[in-house]
Amino acid sequence: MSHVQPDEQDLLQKYQQEREKRIADTAIIDYIDTRSKEIQDLAKDPWVDWNDPKIQNPPLKDGDSVKFLVNGAGHCGLLYACRLVEARFSVKDIVCVDIAAVNQHNRYWNRYPGLMCDVEGYIYLPLLEETGYVPKHKYSYGAEIRGQNERAAKHFGIQGQFCTRIDSQIWDDDKKVWVVQLTRTMDANAKTERLTVFADFVIVGGGVLNIPKIPKLPGWEEFRAKKRVFHSARWDYTYTGGTQEQPDLVNLKDKTVAIIGTGATSVQIIPELAKWAKHLYVVQRTPSYCGYRGNRLTDEEHFKDFSKEKGWQRARQLNYNAWVSNSPQGYGPNLVNDGWTHTPAGEGLLGTTRKIVEPHETEAYIRELHQIDRLRTEALRKRIDDVVKDKDTAEKLKPWYGSWCKRPTFHDDYLPTFNQPNVTLVDTDGKGLQAFTENGLVYNGQEYKIDALVLATGFTQITNGDVSQKIDAVIQGSNGQTMSQKAETMNNAPLFGIALSGFPNLFSYFARGAGASWNMTSIYDMMARYLASTLKKAHMQVEDGKKVIIEASPEAESKWGDELARRAPLYSALAACTPTYFTGGFQGLKAKKSQSMEELVRQARTAGLAAGPVAYQEKLESLAASPEVEGFKVSVAA
Repeated sequence: MSHVQPDEQDLLQKYQQEREKRIADTAIIDYIDTRSKEIQDLAKDPWVDWNDPKIQNPPLKDGDSVKFLVNGAGHCGLLYACRLVEARFSVKDIVCVDIAAVNQHNRYWNRYPGLMCDVEGYIYLPLLEETGYVPKHKYSYGAEIRGQNERAAKHFGIQGQFCTRIDSQIWDDDKKVWVVQLTRTMDANAKTERLTVFADFVIVGGGVLNIPKIPKLPGWEEFRAKKRVFHSARWDYTYTGGTQEQPDLVNLKDKTVAIIGTGATSVQIIPELAKWAKHLYVVQRTPSYCGYRGNRLTDEEHFKDFSKEKGWQRARQLNYNAWVSNSPQGYGPNLVNDGWTHTPAGEGLLGTTRKIVEPHETEAYIRELHQIDRLRTEALRKRIDDVVKDKDTAEKLKPWYGSWCKRPTFHDDYLPTFNQPNVTLVDTDGKGLQAFTENGLVYNGQEYKIDALVLATGFTQITNGDVSQKIDAVIQGSNGQTMSQKAETMNNAPLFGIALSGFPNLFSYFARGAGASWNMTSIYDMMARYLASTLKKAHMQVEDGKKVIIEASPEAESKWGDELARRAPLYSALAACTPTYFTGGFQGLKAKKSQSMEELVRQARTAGLAAGPVAYQEKLESLAASPEVEGFKVSVAA
């Protein structure tokens, strides 16, 4: 006899129906991203100032050597660099290489109207304690996020090699050095120069949201030839009018605009477009849960009070991670106290310390998770009914999946936008658009004529541990093995999610083997602190002036794989989801239907840490506190 009450059974059946609808063969859409020559122009940098001395006078020249070469100058790369400086490595020995024009992360590219961090700025903006900066709002807006990155880079004196892409990173087994091929763009005419530099250590930053993607549909070329198209990560203010700081999109007053996507980005853009466009079509495949935001100016006295103790930002991040992973016991009251920290079922993605799910318990665990989630999801569906006046539109905006399946959103103007007469929801019932024409978009046989299209279609996610895909460059380790080859045959996750056997002196956020949080800044900082400590200890083991070689041991990877596998059944909850980048998209969910036992074991041993972000932080802190360099082979170059 089922333990699920009838009304609960109906809800789970509805979730299942919506999931199956979206992974049916007829619903699968191919995507291409800006690594493809077909759409590389969509990734062109609209923000670069070619007269900036930082671009015209780069720190690296052809033939140079550097101790630490960091791929990326966003939150991830910047934190690695700054924590190395704190560990007493010379700032002169550290260079961040980025295709962008300044020390930034995806907020360099993302300057769309309405942009704000959806996580509290006090825990999302990096290095607030070190720089002494006080965010203006609880949830910081885009320009302020960029400003903090620049402030932190200046505070630590981080060198940046900008407008430069990495083509390859090859480990020289004889010389024990990374040979790095770079291409630097020098001016607006796309004049380039090729460089070869040599790095003792390579750190692959790049984060998780840096490769824009779009749906690949019939009629694309004809459509693009006639209409203005841009990705949300490359907003075209020359077309729309306005600036990020003053997003008055006055040029859209006589334009019919469409936006594809209703995820975390679109929720912020759509209210701004609706203010100005003559008409706005919102194309939806899967709706998002949208909760109350309540952004407000920072109360400076309150900020002073909670930030007076040393280590306050790290402690606040830990408290947040405990609450969002449903593991708050022992970590104090809910300090951030917002929609994220009242979404306990987020543990289905992030992991949790509260329990270990055994293989035979997965079905019961999924039911339990839905029960934990139900109060929240029902309240958010009721919010849609309360706000959206047209009942048909309200029904189409309702999500039917667990809170852990798709990134939750929070906004106070998104749902009311659908009450405006110039806004039309084009709900594709889980199928997506059918085609483009030279005039617009086609769904269900109907053509929607438009003047411009905003692609809020997200980013390609690299989830298989192959970070060479993330930077679109060849990475070749010892004995000629490439990162792509290693990822295909990997039987254990990278050690602690940060280092991989066969790739000496290379570190990254691999996702596999690591912790996760809605606030990835906190994860990057955990890893950066741990890596800086580990490298400092490794250098203390050898004589001054000697070149250190440090590499994850296969034995340690296997032991870490045991721990990951022990907790991996928790991730069975993702198999109950609609397709998102958390689940590997449509193909990822379909592949899970026909996995062999060998594949399932491999998947468990190469998973993330299902114990959650708190356990991950405490593990890394414990390792950092040890006098030993645990899990690594440390040697000296001959």
